[in-house]
Amino acid sequence: MLVDYSDDEQEIMDNKPKSILVNPEVDCSHLVKKKEEEKALELSKTYNFLGQKKNHLTGNVESVYYNDAVFEEQFHKFNVYGFAVDPNERNRRVIACNQKQEELSTLMKEGYDVDAADPLFSKNVLAGMHKEDKLKQQELKQNRVKANDPSKGEFMGPWAGQQDEQFENIQMNEEQQKLLDQLEEQRKQKIDESKKQEENFVPYMEQHVSQTEQFGGRQFIAPPPELKYVDHTCYIPKRCIQTFHGHTKGVQVCKFFPKFGHLMLSGSLDHKIKMWDIIGNKQCVRTYYGHQGALRDLNFSNDGRTFLSAGYDKKILVWDTEYGKVTQTINLQHFPYCVRLNPDPAKQHSFLLGSSDKRIKQFDIRSGQQTLVYDEHLQAINTITYFNQNRKFVSSSDDKKLFIWEFGIPVVIKHISDPEMHAVTATAVNPSGLNWVGQQSNNLIIVYDTKAGNFRMNRKKNFKGHVSAGYACGVTFSADGQFLASGDSEGRVFFWDWKTAKSYRTIQAHDNVCIGVEWHPIEPSKVVTCGWDGVLKLWD
Repeated sequence: MLVDYSDDEQEIMDNKPKSILVNPEVDCSHLVKKKEEEKALELSKTYNFLGQKKNHLTGNVESVYYNDAVFEEQFHKFNVYGFAVDPNERNRRVIACNQKQEELSTLMKEGYDVDAADPLFSKNVLAGMHKEDKLKQQELKQNRVKANDPSKGEFMGPWAGQQDEQFENIQMNEEQQKLLDQLEEQRKQKIDESKKQEENFVPYMEQHVSQTEQFGGRQFIAPPPELKYVDHTCYIPKRCIQTFHGHTKGVQVCKFFPKFGHLMLSGSLDHKIKMWDIIGNKQCVRTYYGHQGALRDLNFSNDGRTFLSAGYDKKILVWDTEYGKVTQTINLQHFPYCVRLNPDPAKQHSFLLGSSDKRIKQFDIRSGQQTLVYDEHLQAINTITYFNQNRKFVSSSDDKKLFIWEFGIPVVIKHISDPEMHAVTATAVNPSGLNWVGQQSNNLIIVYDTKAGNFRMNRKKNFKGHVSAGYACGVTFSADGQFLASGDSEGRVFFWDWKTAKSYRTIQAHDNVCIGVEWHPIEPSKVVTCGWDGVLKLWD
């Protein structure tokens, strides 16, 4: 429709009606051709079919990124309903099966390009699909056997089958019954034998190196005379100087001997505890056999003469480091996750245990009895860390909360919980005692200030870049507090500067998860890592 506005001033002054031409004869064929050319050009750009040679026997193949989940969904639709939508995000083209979607396939054969957003597709195909599903569900409900009265023994409920279904009671013959009885007897015998072995098992220690050759006749736990603690500046290690082999399964935890670090203790999933010489010939000197399950945690006393071991056999063993004897055995009903002796010299006989029963239990080593229970958490306990001159301790759990306690008083004095928080799986305290760090399950290390006994979050300082979600990868400080190190689920070790929170170095340490990292207390740049590849490595 064309409108002709006259420019004559006289007509404007007289307010005469303007002339209108209705349905003029106009040739629009060039517009249609232009639209078809644009569509063909768009198709050629999208699928790269035009202007190129065939790169496949049946046509042209183009590499396109798509989501695996979307592809599986459309593949399932094609097998069940007979149609699928192209998983390529650039084009929502529909693909139909000749047998299940005859109407849709005929339209596509005639040249009709069906789009997923097309109303024809949504009205005919999707509506028909929903109708078929409803009809199938109605048929299944009609053919289902009645549930009967719940008060009687014939009640079937949601487990009622279909009326047409027939069940056959398969009975075993004599040979099959005898074989089944033999297998059951063998299973019971294995259970009885394992119980007898557990009852008759006695913990012991195996010495690999003679004490006179290795230590020159001095006491086993005595440090070398040349090893003395001196204030020093620490550095980030660069290379691996020693690899410790001996464990047959993944290593779960490693601990240096207190103050001197001339010996190292490691606990593995192969039920063994090994003592390694770090300063001398760098080999395994002792193996402690006491647990019948994987090791979970180890903890030295202040002088290193005793250490605690917790395993998945639901036992806590108190070991004499020098003679390799178990002085106390504590049997539990739940799995222990962490054990911590009180660092206060006057309270070295007490230790805290965090287990899978949501409780923190306090034990006395001298009697082996439980003396106190801290019961406030809602899920398993992950870590226990002392601070404020060992008067208080903080506990973390899978319930994504942090509780502050006073030692000996089973009442929470501070409750830390936030919707953005995640479960804390590993912790460490700065050598200055003024900061506490926690490894969260969202690949982030959080920091809390512990000055004057307070416990406040430092939101300005976060350490990230590693991947620790789902694993309790350990964290550690250098002896001077200048650097922070953490393990990684991909076997890496990350080193950050404590003041700036910048990542200084990343080392590919293990082939599997790097679960533990420990900085040497005296050597300025020596770090030990342990991983689930069954290897410990010393870095310098």
